[in-house]
Amino acid sequence: MALLLSGPALPARGAADEPSDLVVPAAKVGLSPSYGSVLALNDGRLLWAWGPGGRGGGTVYGTVSSDTAKTWSDPVPLMLDDGRPMHGQFTTSLVRLASGAIGLAMQTASGELSFFLSRNEGKTWSPGVRVHAENDKVAFTNDRALVLASGRIILPVYTALAGPKLPVRKPKVTRFGAQFDTVSSGMGYSYVIYSDDEGKTWKRSDNGVFVSLEKGTGGNFSAEEPAVAELGDGRLVMFVRTSLGRFYRSYSEDKGVTWLEAQPTPLLGPPAPCCLVRRPGTGDLLAIWTQVSAFEVMQGLYRHRLTCAVSHDGGVTWTNHRNFESLDDTTRIEDEIPQATLFGTARQPVDRKRYFRAPGPLRASYATCTFVGGKAIVTYGLSTLGDKETITGTYGMDYDEVVRQLGLGPEVRANKVRVIPIEWFGQK
Repeated sequence: MALLLSGPALPARGAADEPSDLVVPAAKVGLSPSYGSVLALNDGRLLWAWGPGGRGGGTVYGTVSSDTAKTWSDPVPLMLDDGRPMHGQFTTSLVRLASGAIGLAMQTASGELSFFLSRNEGKTWSPGVRVHAENDKVAFTNDRALVLASGRIILPVYTALAGPKLPVRKPKVTRFGAQFDTVSSGMGYSYVIYSDDEGKTWKRSDNGVFVSLEKGTGGNFSAEEPAVAELGDGRLVMFVRTSLGRFYRSYSEDKGVTWLEAQPTPLLGPPAPCCLVRRPGTGDLLAIWTQVSAFEVMQGLYRHRLTCAVSHDGGVTWTNHRNFESLDDTTRIEDEIPQATLFGTARQPVDRKRYFRAPGPLRASYATCTFVGGKAIVTYGLSTLGDKETITGTYGMDYDEVVRQLGLGPEVRANKVRVIPIEWFGQK
């Protein structure tokens, strides 16, 4: 039985066709962002699966809603068929298979990416099957698994060629008389792992995706945290995060076996993941991503704006930009020249006229989207208020009271659930 949340819940705003919001405290979903995944069960309930994080991992939990995401139960362990609790780390991804069974892809505590199967609606799960070669190092973003019309399971993954060993993992650079953090060294690239027998055996795509500017003359850059969607014409499109201030896209014409050269998209943002899904009944793409300008990142407003947009042409152009979270009312960042991202110290903005919702979370990211009937269930994490002195000194506000009013709890983090009519995404 779903229990009423102990954390604050925001009431539905406006008419019935407007989104409703719910802040889910860490006691319900342990990580923020949860790196979790939501799936509709056959009896109408929603299952939100998430791992504990941490180096050693731990028990994997499920949280259930029986009222279309209005309330969520206390977490309970996911159990294996032999009666033991499932053990893992994070980045869970639930998917409904062609047979009707449920698949769960998850990064385990040992660093492997494993696939579990349930034939009883998540009550118990088979032992995990490693989906990659034993010595491969594979990274995976939550809620990215998908099943194609053919039944093929696609797991978008990424890895890296390790760069030279540095005294500092993320060295600082000096620009404009100030010091900024940079992305880590190494060269990351994305690909997919796929299965045509519901997870018994797996293959990897024949090539990977990275960013090459001006056919390599402008340098090669990492492409990580891929999200993949199947288009109406049967092609697959992959969106990857980069350190160049925007997402890049690649297409596959053979169900993920090979991928074309990555091209820039008009979706701007720092190195942060993108949720990419098909809207039911239309074939349009829906993207949810952290949209922040290069200058905002330098100011410390790293991931304060979470935006959605719709594409009618397979990811080439995007319209209907709307914000889920933002400290201001900007819904579309103007195009910028691709350049390496420089990270300033996280802090609340000084310009409170533009950023009139400050202080607020500076990290809104790792969105998931699950369609149930005519609604979209969207989840994402909220955290990070940044430099405390900006709030107490510049703003003259009590830090703990700000945390309380935002519903972030003592951990200064929470997850938000939004229930949104599908038509909302097409409105301007």
